[in-house]
Amino acid sequence: MFLTHLPAIDGIARAAARRRRLTPDEAEEFRSIVRLRLIEDNYAVIREFRGSSSFRTFLTVVIARHCLDFRASSWGRWRASSKARRMGDTAVLLERLTIRDGQPLEQAARTIREKDPDVTTDRLRDLANQLPARVRRVRVGEECLEDCYADTPAPDTGIAVREGRRVIGALARALTTLDPSDRRIMKLRFTDGLSLVGIARREGIEQASLYRRVERILRRLRREIEGVGIDETDVLTHLLSCR
Repeated sequence: MFLTHLPAIDGIARAAARRRRLTPDEAEEFRSIVRLRLIEDNYAVIREFRGSSSFRTFLTVVIARHCLDFRASSWGRWRASSKARRMGDTAVLLERLTIRDGQPLEQAARTIREKDPDVTTDRLRDLANQLPARVRRVRVGEECLEDCYADTPAPDTGIAVREGRRVIGALARALTTLDPSDRRIMKLRFTDGLSLVGIARREGIEQASLYRRVERILRRLRREIEGVGIDETDVLTHLLSCR
């Protein structure tokens, strides 16, 4: 029976995928899942057919349920908003069609009027304006995400912030161990961005001695911050992240 009705099975699966607005890739995956579900456990689903309807009708119902499960596993189960539920069944259906399924109001109105011919487009438009704003999930391929960045902090942002504060604190404490003239040289070099030549000219210091002095200061600062468990890599990482 499975092999005989395989073309019908694939056709019903494609039709269910279109009704549920699956992407082409999702539809192909769903078709494969349907085949698998029908043959697993020694064709247990097919063996449940008792002939109370046509086999095609039986397949349509079974595959429709599988499609709901497939979409729920990919998208999560849809829940109508509390306001839509308070506004009634028409509002719930309208929200599902326009928000979940992404149908334009005119298309959703035609679907709703099949169940309730008396509802007007103006009434549906009024209901739509009262529904709460909800973000509709959009599925895209991986290639669309290469240049798309989340507008929320990265998972390790908090760690980076705390580490940066630790580095800044260690440097600040290390600088307090220097005498005022050495702190001034460090400020001119690393805060004001002056070259050693410029500092030597500004402070009236001989260049060769200034080079040796700066090297000595940096070695001292390194010993101070390494003493509290911070190495050169931590400092460089923080400085690069601040650029």
